[in-house]
Amino acid sequence: MSVPPETDTPVGGSTALDESGPRHSAPAAARRGPSARLWALLAALLVVVVVVALVVTQGEDGDGPATGEGPGGGNATWLSGVSGPGSITGEIGQWRGRPVEVSSTWVDNNDAMVRLTQLQPGGELDGYDAPLDVAVGAIGDGETWAGAAAGDYDDRWRESLTNLKGIWGDRTATMYIRFAHEMNGNWYDWKVTEDDAEDFRAAWIRYRALQQEVFPESQLVFSVNRESVDTGIDWRETFPGAEYVDVLGVDYYNNFPYVADADDWASSLDDVDEFGGPKGLDQHLAFAKSVGKPLVVSEWSGNADAGDSPAFIQGMYDFFSKHGGTGPGQLLYEVQYNVGNDDGRWLLYGDTRMPESAALYRELF
Repeated sequence: MSVPPETDTPVGGSTALDESGPRHSAPAAARRGPSARLWALLAALLVVVVVVALVVTQGEDGDGPATGEGPGGGNATWLSGVSGPGSITGEIGQWRGRPVEVSSTWVDNNDAMVRLTQLQPGGELDGYDAPLDVAVGAIGDGETWAGAAAGDYDDRWRESLTNLKGIWGDRTATMYIRFAHEMNGNWYDWKVTEDDAEDFRAAWIRYRALQQEVFPESQLVFSVNRESVDTGIDWRETFPGAEYVDVLGVDYYNNFPYVADADDWASSLDDVDEFGGPKGLDQHLAFAKSVGKPLVVSEWSGNADAGDSPAFIQGMYDFFSKHGGTGPGQLLYEVQYNVGNDDGRWLLYGDTRMPESAALYRELF
């Protein structure tokens, strides 16, 4: 949340604050007679008016993090973002009536995590200076978490982090690194099963040490899929410890089960998965709070293959507007996944198959 700037010291006196507001010491001329005292009083009154006007103006400024006003009384501040074409160029910001405040990208295989093509000069993100969520993968085909725990891939990880730091250069915005994102699913080479848990935790701690050594200005995100799939374990048992993580994250799509209306949404918030781990957003937020970290939703969207559900969009917005903030158990940022893969089933902007959802998103966000 933006804070109004300090007011300038008035000419001829100093400004101090007490419980009743600004307090000004009068210039020497104010002690010379009734007329001088009157002018000094008017000058002090004018300063108070200017200060109030500045504060009001700052409060009405449309720049900065999104501020939501949900029906549940939410009035929180968070970074609202979008990924995909148009998110960096300003097209989506213009369409939705608010700049894209954070975006995401993926360099999630062993080659891409080192080359970083979209961040290179002339790439899609060349010169981009706003918060960026970067999914870097972890291990590839034929590699194991046991090997990672033993340090077999440290050289590649170090090279990736060194290149990330070098390319990011003197940009002032924060880079959020999602290492081994969605590791609790069964679709990536870096999936973590019950047999991998101990090695995964050890490998994560190795990566954290490298990140702190090479690129400490970045933030490390422990980012899971909404629910675990074929892992045999509650994903919380793979968490390496709060000291090795900066931010908790979850990717959250309108899947399994599909949210069609407000009742579906309400009943989904406290869901747990088949292994007892958090699944609903309230559960993920509660875990983030329990370990003293903010939560991010690095990927989210509706699902056109299942239907067009404005109720899901409304629910996501209400959650963000209620819980936004930077502290433990608050929502730091969210990024709507507006990438055209999978026959465009995630798109809200562009060639969407969810026109009602897109219209509500545009109205709310």
